Amino acid sequence: MENKGVFIVMAKVKPEQEDAFNRWYDEDHMPKALNRFPGVISGRRYKIMDGGDGYNYMALYEFESKEKLNETMKSDALQNLIQEFDAAFGEVNRKRMLSIEIKSFITG
Repeated sequence: MENKGVFIVMAKVKPEQEDAFNRWYDEDHMPKALNRFPGVISGRRYKIMDGGDGYNYMALYEFESKEKLNETMKSDALQNLIQEFDAAFGEVNRKRMLSIEIKSFITG
């Protein structure tokens, strides 16, 4: 079994932008990503409570393999979504990270 790939995006959103940002991300951006990224399994959003170095939101996209993650990073789909993000919230500072799963533990 291949290790899953993970794409993490963190954003610094100003308080006055949060409602619009969350609505847009939930209703437009995340659904498009889940429909367009090759090999994506799931997407999750988080509000960072502590330790985010000023970043207050995080999105996590899980991929079936690191190859599918790498394919997405080179895809037109990602570039198009970045352009849409910039058009809607270009002033939001973002940071992204790519990871591969080492081991998964699930509690029952």
